[in-house]
Amino acid sequence: MKCRMCGFEFDENELENRGCISCGKHSNCNQVHCPNCGFGNHPELDDEFEFIVKLKDRLKRRKSTN
Repeated sequence: MKCRMCGFEFDENELENRGCISCGKHSNCNQVHCPNCGFGNHPELDDEFEFIVKLKDRLKRRKSTN
């Protein structure tokens, strides 16, 4: 997994403490905290995040050509 905040790449399956699953505050939460910066990444939102990044890049390119 690549952290959406800092870009650090890590294997979420090798983490001892994934985040909310082990804290007991939220049931059925799949949030994975980055071991580098602590940002909470949601694996189920990967497709949506990728779409947003592509959309932002497209808008940047369009803005730079104008």
